[in-house]
Amino acid sequence: MLILFGIPYVDAPMEAEAECASLLTRQLVDGIVTDDSDVFLFGGSRIYRNMFNESKYVECYLLADLEREIGLDRDKLVRLAYLLGSDYTEGLPGVGPVAGRELLEEFPGKHGLERFRDWWDRVQSGKDSEQETNTSWKRRFVRPPLSLSALALAASS
Repeated sequence: MLILFGIPYVDAPMEAEAECASLLTRQLVDGIVTDDSDVFLFGGSRIYRNMFNESKYVECYLLADLEREIGLDRDKLVRLAYLLGSDYTEGLPGVGPVAGRELLEEFPGKHGLERFRDWWDRVQSGKDSEQETNTSWKRRFVRPPLSLSALALAASS
């Protein structure tokens, strides 16, 4: 059909979203038509959704709007996808959008997820220090130390 109408097209060698994001980055296209939101992870910055929906209502999403309105740039979106899951990763059990965003805020930056993993390993093995578990968010995941009465009760049973 595209050939019949003289519309140029590209066959993506791998992931279509990656190819479309590359075309957009090189300013060879004005936007990407897709209903797959992982296109932002590949660098898509202007996305048109519902193009072929019967409601005839097309939505346009801009990466700049995501960053300005909810503080999610491409790097944070990629890290959030690691936590929530995507086409390429299962994500962490029990971590949803809210906990994922909180985790990104608690462990910011390029190596934030690595710092989270290291901290979580220490928490799980009981080797975390009070100094490194110093925020209310982190304290939610740490078992409180046993009180003296709990120790006495445990010793008597």
